[in-house]
Amino acid sequence: MTTQETLGPGSATWDRLGQWRYLLVAHRTLVLQAAHPQIGAAVSQFSVYTARPWRRYQRTVESLLTYVYGTAAERRRELARLERLHSRMRGTDAHGRPFTATDNAARAWVHLTLFEGVVTLYELGGDALSPEEVRRFYAEWCGLGRLFGLAEGDQPATLEEFREYFDRMVAEELEDNGTVRDLLSGSIFRIPVPGGLPLPEVVWSPVRYVMVSAAVQATQATLPEVYRRRLRLTSPPGAGLVVSGVHRAIRTVMDLVPKPWRYLPYASAAIRATGEVRARPGSAPEEFFTTILDQSGDGVLRWADLLGMARELSTHLDLDAADEDEVHAAFDSWWRQLVTATGTPPDDGVALAAYRAALADGRYPGPADPAEGHGRVADVICRLIDRNDDGQVSPAEYARLLADSPRRRELVLALSSLDGDGDGTLHTEEFRGALTAFLTGRDDLAAARLLLGRV
Repeated sequence: MTTQETLGPGSATWDRLGQWRYLLVAHRTLVLQAAHPQIGAAVSQFSVYTARPWRRYQRTVESLLTYVYGTAAERRRELARLERLHSRMRGTDAHGRPFTATDNAARAWVHLTLFEGVVTLYELGGDALSPEEVRRFYAEWCGLGRLFGLAEGDQPATLEEFREYFDRMVAEELEDNGTVRDLLSGSIFRIPVPGGLPLPEVVWSPVRYVMVSAAVQATQATLPEVYRRRLRLTSPPGAGLVVSGVHRAIRTVMDLVPKPWRYLPYASAAIRATGEVRARPGSAPEEFFTTILDQSGDGVLRWADLLGMARELSTHLDLDAADEDEVHAAFDSWWRQLVTATGTPPDDGVALAAYRAALADGRYPGPADPAEGHGRVADVICRLIDRNDDGQVSPAEYARLLADSPRRRELVLALSSLDGDGDGTLHTEEFRGALTAFLTGRDDLAAARLLLGRV
């Protein structure tokens, strides 16, 4: 089974990594990574984190989440970007030792400390992963490492070997260097106000001191004891218990909120989009009627319901007046098809029983005709997405198309999930077929649910 197949809904990696809670151990993980001689030197000489810490932190998180929650095409692009970036990071450290950011041993350490950080996070929160889940998580994480370019011998083969590897690295390889000290007591105490937060320095300064001091104390209290002694770090009595108490309190609060809200935006959007695709493999007529067609939820399909879909679609695609008119005309044609097939007067509402009967005796939906009915709706949507009419849409194209959509990220991911061959391109005819199956209630389509509402 490939990494692409094992990562996804239901995998330990998807469930555990992308939560907001991970930020609680992010600083600790950064310190452990920087303690590796090659990583510490590369960060010291090439990173801009001291000047632009928030941008650097955001980009690091986005890169990680792209690898876990992104599509195959997004992963390939991110890997290529990282390869280009790291290939330029080479030189000599303060002790005259050569270093390169492409060294697989160093890259393996960075990759595996992320796994260790997640396991530690849940231990501190009092909801430690079961032994079986830790093993499954580690196997998935090694698969992700191979996708990242690590060879078989770069990562310990088993969880037991990883634990021996981690203890050995902490005891023998990690060092006290300038980057580590900076993360614990240097520029971290001078980080600027996050972009978009309108706080004057006089207000931000005490907030920063409290926030950074808490993060540093939490890191110092939870670093491996061997490394703490090497750095000669001290923590107030009971610091470990306080840190664990904070973790448990935050975990309790997070458990009370809906699952998608527990995740960072990129991860949440991926979970929502892919979850919708997999959770609804098909739609019975009743389910499609009640959750899609009947937008108002009153049990009867009226023109206002289809008009609501047209408006929702126009909002997501940010259409001009001419395109909106075309969309409304297509939905009006679909409405006339529905009332004709069900024998319903246009000014009345279509009942579920009438809709079901029309399906049963073949009066609806009939062949997809691009000139009328549901076929016209599918045709218009496809033409609006494939603006240059070349039969395919790249992720960049539909990302631009959906730039003003309130659910942009979810829609981009939902459309990307239709890229069956992983080449990064959405083929219009494939989308048309999937959309037609959705509009006639034969199959589900997460992208269409998002575009038309009632998700």
